[in-house]
This record gives sequence, structure tokens and C-alpha cells, in this order.
Amino acid sequence: MLLIPSKKKKTRHCAVETIRDPRDFYLPLDAYRGTLEPIVELGQKIRKYQCVAHLEGTFATRLHAPVSGRIKAFVLIDGKQYIHLENDFKDLEMAVSSLDTTKLTVEGFSEILAQLGIEGSGGSRFPTQMKYRVKEGRIETLIFNGVECEPYLSADTVLMKEKGEELLRAAQLVQSVLKARRVIFVIEKQNSDVRIILDNEAKKLGIPVEFCMVSNTYPQGGELQVIRSVTGLELKKGEIPGLYGILLNNVGTLWAIYRGIFEGKPYTERVLTISGNQSTGQGNYWVKIGTPVSHLLNEAQNKFDVEGCLVVLGGAMMGKAVFSLSTGVNKGSGGLLLLKKQKKAALNCIKCGACVDVCPQRLMPLEFVRHVENKSVGLLRAFYLQNCIECGACAYVCPSHVPLMENIFKGKNMLSS
Repeated sequence: MLLIPSKKKKTRHCAVETIRDPRDFYLPLDAYRGTLEPIVELGQKIRKYQCVAHLEGTFATRLHAPVSGRIKAFVLIDGKQYIHLENDFKDLEMAVSSLDTTKLTVEGFSEILAQLGIEGSGGSRFPTQMKYRVKEGRIETLIFNGVECEPYLSADTVLMKEKGEELLRAAQLVQSVLKARRVIFVIEKQNSDVRIILDNEAKKLGIPVEFCMVSNTYPQGGELQVIRSVTGLELKKGEIPGLYGILLNNVGTLWAIYRGIFEGKPYTERVLTISGNQSTGQGNYWVKIGTPVSHLLNEAQNKFDVEGCLVVLGGAMMGKAVFSLSTGVNKGSGGLLLLKKQKKAALNCIKCGACVDVCPQRLMPLEFVRHVENKSVGLLRAFYLQNCIECGACAYVCPSHVPLMENIFKGKNMLSS
């Protein structure tokens, strides 16, 4: 684990604000292990909450319109496919209503999550319905992850502060459907005020929940790290927590579940933090999926040097650089950061072992570079590259600025080809 500056002192105390809707939305068609297929046509008029694309099969999910309007184009942005939806500002909605929760089965619940397009909002975008493909009573421990260990991000923190009652009601429903014995919210120690808010709300509602306070280290918020902190179990990457009686959801995902079940609304909106060391306008905002990055930066009154600034969608450690400001927010986008570009020359590895010391998976990142260069697929497997969670802690501490993450991505491509 790694202790890094949180950089969220300001935004963690900012209430969630609403951003004005843009004229143009760019709805991302990329999905977890696949690409969604549009089910709309060019020029077609669309209502808010209407399904516009789907992915069938094992990783089934849906994409819904966040506003009403017209399908203007199907476009490529930075090599990825998007639906260009032109907002008509009429906000004409598909009829939605809360669902009957009295007769929900686990199988039925899983299907509803798929139809609502609910995905992991912590960044993974793993289809949430897959986690609920379990037998009733199989889950003993239900964990809701409120650990936001990436620098600058505070979206989950303010969500827990402002929507505590809704999150707890959703947690109670999930527990009832799964017949789980324990419900545990995991929060960083630096957010002890959030624990007090949720605890008081739970007592008021008569909902029994537990809290696990974890260290303010990185990447403490990773699924495997949270499970280890709560239960003591060390799972390998790829192992299914459900086989051990554990189910974990991010609190942002829990909010999407609340909106879906209690309001009948698909996943079309989330909380996002705008921040960064080059940001002139910071805060937490309700943002509709598909809102372009340029609109968000303008609405938050950010002025920046395009040449000297790096725009990142997600967190500072695991987020992805954005090269086109037309890029639309996806369901896993917890942050939009403006960071100063850094020019650091890569030097030879000095075998200091710093990358090994901080790796939460107990791997040897320095070995990956050598074996990628030599195209030694067998040795990449022998050093368990497949267990890397891509947290970037190794690259953060490397004194020689060895391109560790670049080689990790290359190595994983070699393993999958």
C-alpha cells in the first residue's frame, strides 16, 4: 500500500451541484469486454430513458438516453464509437415507475439490473447483474465500498453524505433479496464524519449495518483490497467473491440501484468530481452520461492551457487521458481532472525494488518490462502479470520513471492474443 496526498480537501466539502445540460451528448458504446449495438437509427427522435443500445450475452447491459432529442450521428472519438444525441430540451420522458419489491427473486433482480444498464460506477464498469447471479442465501456478507482512495476524487464521499437514506434503503433491499446476514459499509478513516452521518441515518431508519474503517492508503479502494480488509480473505484477481459468500458493490452503483428500483430510472446520471492541479473550477456535480468533457469544463469555469495540460477522465492514478474534448462521460467516470503535463525521461531500472514494495498484489513489476521486451509470454505468466490490477502504484514510486504501466498493458495484450 502507498500513502499519497489526497488532494481532495476542498471538494470533499463541496455539495453536489447540477450542471446545465449540453446541446450535444456523445453516448459511449464501449462496454466491459464488448461494444454495445445501437438499436436506433439516424434522425430518429428519442425520449429520455429510452434504450438506445444494448449488449447481449454474458456481459449484457443497456445504454439509455439521458435526455430527449434526435439521433444526429454515429461517430468515432479517439478511436471509440459514440452515438451523437442532439438535445431538444423538451425533456420528453418514457414512462417510468418504481418496481414492486415484495416479490423480487435474485434471478429477477439480476435481470432488472441488466435492463436498467447498471454497471460498476467505481471505474470497472463490470455489469452489476453478473454479481447477482447467485443462489438465494449464498451471500453471507454484503459489502458497499465507499473507499475513494484516488487523489482528487470525492464523488462517493459527498454521495454518502447527501444520499445516506436512499443508499441505506437500497442496501436493505439488496440484503432482503439475497438473504445476506451482514451489511457492511467500508469507509476511509479520513472520512469518519461520513460514518457518523450514515450510522445516525441507519439508526433512525432501524436498519442494522456495520462499518469498517480502513487506512487512507492507495489502492485501498480496490475490490480485492477491500475484501481483504473486511474479511481477512486474500482472493486472487479473477476469483469470484460470491464463491466465498461475499458480494461487493461501489456506493455509486448502489445509488444507481436505488434510482432503478425505487424510481424506475435507468442508469443515465452520476456524481462526478471536477478537480486537478491545473483546475480553476473545482467541485462535485450531477452529470448525465454522455455529457462531453468540454461542456463540463466550461460549466465549471475552468480555463486552462491545452498544450500544457493533461485532461483525465477518472482518477489521477487509474484514469485515462482524453485527447478529444468531445469525449462523453461514461458510467464509470468518477472524476474529470486537469493535470499539469510532466516530462520525465525514462532511465534504466536500478533494481531498487520500490515497485515490489508498494504492489498490493505482491507482484514484481520490474520483471514485466524485461519479459515484454523479450516477448516472453511464458515468463509473464510465471510472474503472474494476469494478477495485476493496474493501479499504477509501481509507476508512481519508480525513481527511474521506467514505463511500467505501458509495459503492463502491452504484456496483458500479449497474454490475451
